[in-house]
Amino acid sequence: MSLLFACITVLFWVIGSAIGQSSYDCSEVADNFIPCVTYLVELESRPADRCCSGLQVLNQMAKINDKGPRNICQCIEDLAYTMNAPYVASRIQSLSRECHIHFSFPISIAMDCYRI
Repeated sequence: MSLLFACITVLFWVIGSAIGQSSYDCSEVADNFIPCVTYLVELESRPADRCCSGLQVLNQMAKINDKGPRNICQCIEDLAYTMNAPYVASRIQSLSRECHIHFSFPISIAMDCYRI
């Protein structure tokens, strides 16, 4: 799993430079969101503490500028596509409740990040 994480981090470091004009890149988003993937694809019954703390970091990152939510959304969408990870809709909906957090960025199965 750590090798997969390292490969994905490098991939998003490269992709992040193309995403845009923000003070972070997709590798930072991946670092904070990857701990949630096992919950979102139903490999764990509850989100890990690292998942919930990572979502709090992403919420703060989303507030850096007005493109923050869109960039985070796009990074999460790219991550799902790259990992071929089919997020389960009910898990996406329960993530906010399970982590006691209100998202400043969207997460869904069919995200439309450019409508934000």
